[in-house]
Amino acid sequence: MARPAPTRIAVLVGAVLAIEVAVTCLAPTPAHAEPTGPASTGPGGLVLARAEPTGPASPARVVPGPELPAGAQVVAPVVDLAVPAVGLAAPTRDIYVQSGDLDGNNREAETDQRVELTLNADVLFRFGSDALSQAARERLTTIAERLRTQARGTVRIDGHTDAIGDDASNRELSRRRAEAVRDVLREALAGTALDFEVHGHGESRPVAPNVRDGRDNPAGRARNRRVEIRFDR
Repeated sequence: MARPAPTRIAVLVGAVLAIEVAVTCLAPTPAHAEPTGPASTGPGGLVLARAEPTGPASPARVVPGPELPAGAQVVAPVVDLAVPAVGLAAPTRDIYVQSGDLDGNNREAETDQRVELTLNADVLFRFGSDALSQAARERLTTIAERLRTQARGTVRIDGHTDAIGDDASNRELSRRRAEAVRDVLREALAGTALDFEVHGHGESRPVAPNVRDGRDNPAGRARNRRVEIRFDR
């Protein structure tokens, strides 16, 4: 007795599907891929394997992140590598790279936008004097050439002293020393667009203790006698 036609149609459809799966599984693997990973069993008892590429990976691409309309709800984190972060709330500070000569008479600190030079006043002036030595003038001429190629805007010059003497006298001496440095630099840089700003602080901004354990600290006082030159690149 013949079976109903619908049953024969279902058998034929199942056979066709099995043939299609078999053809797909037996297709050649690309030259740069090898079958890896755990095997699994497909229709008809065929053993299937997952193919993964083993050749060099394609270079990474950065694409703009998605743009969402106002009021849209974000249900997953979005990382947009193509747009730099701006308007950060956290405070930022410049990182200065510091250097100095072997005897510590001159020190330098700089970033990519600003330079700060510290000159020991004992190298520039005699004790209690604002008259520059010839060696000091030669040193300042070298600094002037650096200002010519690197500085822009206003060059700031700050004079400082140690704590020997009264505060008013120290402020006056530090100001005259800063002015003496400015005069040499300004003469060497005549014709440039640079401006100069001069300040005398006396003993009010020490970088080292003038007295240590109740005793005079000559090394600290020597560090405090200084002239600082600051400029933007």
